[in-house]
Order: sequence, then structure tokens, then C-alpha cells
Amino acid sequence: MNLPVKIASRSSSLALAQIDEIIHELKAQGRVFPYEILKFETAGDKDKKTLLTKAQDDFFTDTIDQALLEGKADIAIHSAKDLPQHLSEGLKIFALTKGLDSRDAWVSPMHWKDLPRKARVGTSSVLRQKQILQLRPDLTIVEIRGSINERLQLIKKGKLDGIVVALCALKRLKLEAEIKDIFPWESMPLQGQLAVVGSIGDYELENLFAPIDVRRNFGKVILVGAGPGDPELITLKGINALQRADCVFYDYLVDADLLKHAPGAQHIYAGKRKGEHSLSQEALSRMLKEKAIAGKNVVRLKGGDPLIFGRGADEIQYLRSYHIEVEVIPGISSATGIPSSLGIPLTARGIASSVAFLSGHEEDEDKGDPKLIVLPQADTLIFLMGLTKLKIIVGSLKKSGWPKDTPMMIIANGTKPQEQIVKGTLLTIEDLAKDQNLRPPALIMAGKTIEFYMPRSQKTFLHCGTHPQLYQQLGKIMHWPMIDIKPVSMSESQQKDLLKTIESADIIVFTSWYAVEYFIKTFGGKLHEGSLQEQLKDKIFAVIGPRTQKALQEHHIQADVVAQEETAQGLLKAMTQHIDLKGKRILFPRSNLPNPFLKEALTAAGAMVTEITIYENTKPAKRDLPSENIEGVIFTSPSTVKNFLTDYGTIPGSWQIMAKGPVTLKTLQDAGYNHASSLS
Repeated sequence: MNLPVKIASRSSSLALAQIDEIIHELKAQGRVFPYEILKFETAGDKDKKTLLTKAQDDFFTDTIDQALLEGKADIAIHSAKDLPQHLSEGLKIFALTKGLDSRDAWVSPMHWKDLPRKARVGTSSVLRQKQILQLRPDLTIVEIRGSINERLQLIKKGKLDGIVVALCALKRLKLEAEIKDIFPWESMPLQGQLAVVGSIGDYELENLFAPIDVRRNFGKVILVGAGPGDPELITLKGINALQRADCVFYDYLVDADLLKHAPGAQHIYAGKRKGEHSLSQEALSRMLKEKAIAGKNVVRLKGGDPLIFGRGADEIQYLRSYHIEVEVIPGISSATGIPSSLGIPLTARGIASSVAFLSGHEEDEDKGDPKLIVLPQADTLIFLMGLTKLKIIVGSLKKSGWPKDTPMMIIANGTKPQEQIVKGTLLTIEDLAKDQNLRPPALIMAGKTIEFYMPRSQKTFLHCGTHPQLYQQLGKIMHWPMIDIKPVSMSESQQKDLLKTIESADIIVFTSWYAVEYFIKTFGGKLHEGSLQEQLKDKIFAVIGPRTQKALQEHHIQADVVAQEETAQGLLKAMTQHIDLKGKRILFPRSNLPNPFLKEALTAAGAMVTEITIYENTKPAKRDLPSENIEGVIFTSPSTVKNFLTDYGTIPGSWQIMAKGPVTLKTLQDAGYNHASSLS
């Protein structure tokens, strides 16, 4: 490393104060070295007339970048927000500082709240202009240029009533006395932060500034496509990302079953259904940023593919503006996945050689002035998120000359158990859709390849338990949960007592997937940290069925005993065949509605059983039964039977009744439904 280090900078008082700040931070880290400051005039310093909204990308860095590339300077120190969107080839950011203060300040003789109508307010930022007018649309915005002192002079000369400037600039110049108010809004990306830029390959200098680079502690954000609806259609890479996540932001298109792959993560519902956003896009992007800056591994789980007709591009752009690493894991888009699941090709030789994907929503859709859609030339058209715009879509097709007998199809909740399909023509599709009372999300198709569709002859079953996708081979499955599963909240002292019980136990028994997940979730999903891992490694694990076995395997735990007969009786039989139970201490994490058989039988075999309620099984609120033609019902536990009878009194006599397991079947038979049949 050549000394002294040549530091390139603009010549303003603020730019020189920024160098002092960097040197001070390095000294605090024990990095002291001789340096020389080289001052440059950039295009932005020479040209005080061009507004920043019209300036070139490297307006405040051009000559400095050139000095670095020509070897005249070793490093440059910039206000991070002045960096061009794309650094010159051969340059890279060595360090991004924590920042002094990211907020915006109001400088004026009067407080913001006292400003008269049409007051003249100066700012150099488009973002600030929008934020100002959101608070006070009556004000007059004046775009300004110049140094902080030059801007302050505009107030003193009476040309402006006040200015909005970066609070950090006033602090660095010791001008805090000028601050009248501080604004509540989110400021420009990287405001208050400084950037150290150098040449790619200069590892000595890069290492010199590494201690003050806040990016070293950043997490990352992974945009994961959840697929078109069926939770089994997510990619293996997507599942792996969920398993490593610290927090998961998911929207309403995502099947909740996918969250089981991230049992130790924080789950944050982002909404994103038309008219029902749980979080605004701005608030969501801000939360993604904050989690990543805090060092979290963040998954943004989005329906379909994350970059098709979502806000994925907006989220990537926002996060990259803060130099946060973003990864994208593709998903099966509903635009292709739903038609494929129905055996409908989007292109077919001699029938359709082109396909176009369109959004059913335009940016100005809420302005009360719906317009016909300009349709591209294609043989097959796919409209996403267009159910509420069906009339406009049909009108657009007619105006574009599509024949009235053009095949059309609407698929609501595609690939899910509650999938609804309406097939018609351009002439009939609107009336058919009204008759079926379709609900979003829905995909709308137009084109001749729809004729490939062949309806499957299948019965429609209500599924009253959890995981309806496991029964799709029986027919059309409509999920109608009669149980609501949620974890039991444990205090810190209760968790400590549970840890003691785990330590003394010889065997841990799990009779369901939920027992595994909520047992692990009780400890934040951290089975690979500290003493808990040590306590579990010598335990014997006994479980019911391959699904519960797999739940353990996802946390790198192998079950020693797996009952293939998925009942309490089957588990008892498997345990007695493989383990001498006499004197054994057994921990049994379970729901608040246990089957007493297993504990009593294990106790009779000489074991000492400690039950602990790890999750609650409750009845959801009553709903009116669906109006569809239901031909059967599937009950997966005694509680699903009891809750259904509590709400509806009886099971319709025309329905085929199916039960999972002998205990569920006996519950039905005891209630008088002797014609019920077993699924297992």
C-alpha cells in the first residue's frame, strides 16, 4: 500500500467534514495512516443551474471516478446517496458507513405547522417534493441547487420561506441551531451514510476500510416463488430457503402449509389481496430492509413466480438502493402452472404458436375511469388478477376482433382443493361466471388451446381436517377445516421446566406433525444451538407415521420407532416391539385434546409418562356450508367430527362419510353414522 493514501473528494466544507468523519471512525478501530486530500470539481460543482431531476447519473462523482481509474487517487469518499446507480467499471465500494442521521430537517424562521398557504418551500429532491405535497398540497415547491450555506442564504434573502435538507448535513457543519422541525417520513436511500470507493483488486486498501463497512453485518433477502397454489408445487430450493429463514413475509396467495418449512422463523403476513393490503408496499419494503440490516436471513414468499406481475421488481430495486443483497428463487407461475395442471397447452402445433400474459389491473385502476385493455397480437391470452375486470377483458377482446365463439375459461383457486373452473366462450363467459359465484384469485384464458381441456369425473368432498392436499386422489377436495391449530404460549419459567423434563426423559413421543413443529417452535426452532441439542442427542424418538417422521428429519433428528399404522394403538405396538418400557421416563408433547389411550397403555407397561400441552386444538367460528354440490366428507380426527356436529347438527344423508383412523371412525359410529368408512 502506497503512503500517504490519496483521498479524492469534492472541495465543499461538507465534503471535507465527511473525510474527517471517516478518519475518526477508522481511528476508533485502531486504523491510523498518513493521508493526503485531493480536491476535485465535479460536473455538479461546476453546473449550478441544471436541476438534479435532470442531471446525469455521475453528476457529483465524474471527475473523482476518473482520478481513481487513472491512478491519480487511491480512494474517494462520497455522500453515499450521491453515488451513481452503476459505478464505473473497475471501481467498487470498499465501505458503507453506519450513517450519522438519515432524517430530513425543516429550516425556516417559522415552524412547519405555521406555514401560510402557498408558502415557497425549497428542495432538490423529487422524493421530498412528493412527501411535502402529501403533507401540504397547498404549498409552492421550488427546486433549488447549491451548497447548504447557499441554500440558507435563499431564506435570509426572502426568496424562500424555508428549505428541506438532510439533517446529517446540518450536523456535520455544526448548524444544528438552524433546525426548526424534523420530518417523520422515510428519507432518501443511504441518506446520512458515507461511501468509500476504490479500485477493484486493491485488497490492502479494501481491508483497511473493512472495519467500518456496515454491510458485513447485513443479512440478505430471498424472493421465493411459492408456485400457483398447491403447496407441493414449490421448488426444493425454495423449501431450503424457508428452512434457513429467520423471518418470512408471505401474502394471501401463499398456502399456509408452506410456513411449516420455517418453524423457527418469524411469520409476517403481508396481505396483498386487492383492496385488503395488510401492509402497504412502502411499509413492506421498509420492513424487509430493516430485517436485513439487522442481520436477518429474510424470505419474501410470493405466490407464483416472484417476478411476474407482482411487486418483486419494486422490492429488488428498493433493497439494492440500500446495498442489501437480494437473491431470487423462481417459482411456477400461475400463468403456466394452472393451465398445465389441467392438461391445457398454451401453444400447440397448428393451433397456437404464441402466448401473451397480461395483468388484469392497471396502475390507474382506482381512478374510477376503467379503460379497455390494449391487447397484444397472440394466439393465447392469459389474464392474471382479472376476475373483477372480466367485463373489461371481454369488451377488449370483442373490440380487438376476437370471434364471439372464442373459447374462454376462468380458473379460480387453481391447483388448490377448492379449485373452480368455468368454461365458455367470449359470448357466454360473463353470465357463466356470475352463476358460479367465483372468488379470486382467478386466471382467465382466451384461445383455441382451451379445447384440450377434458373435465375429470370426480366427486366433491369437504375436508374437515388439515392438509387437504393429501387426499386429492379421492376427487375434488374442498377444504373446510373444523379445527384450528395454534401453539401454546409458554413463559420463560415454563420453558425452563420443559428443558428439565427433556433432560430427564428417556423417550420422546410425537403423535402428529404439529407436535413436532410446535415442540421445536417453543425453543425458537433452534435445535442446533447450545444445551438443547446436547440433551436431545441421546433420546429415543417414537412417532406415528411417515409424515411425523419427516417433520423430525427436517430438523436433523432421526426417529427410532415409526408406527406405520397411524394410530395410538399402532404406536404402542411398535414401541413395545422395540423398547422395554418398564421404568422408562417418557415425554409426550401433545394437544389440549389428547386421546387418553396412549398414556394409560404406556403407564400400564411400566413407563412413567409426562404429558405436556404444546399446541391447542380449538373449533373455528361457524360458517354456512358451501352451496356447491357436495357428495362426501372427510374427517381426520374425533374433534373434526364433534365440531362439525356441534355446528351443523347432522351430516347430510346423501354424503359419503370417510374417516381417518379407527378412533375417528368409532366417533362417527357412536354418533349413529354406521355407514361411515375408513381411510386407513
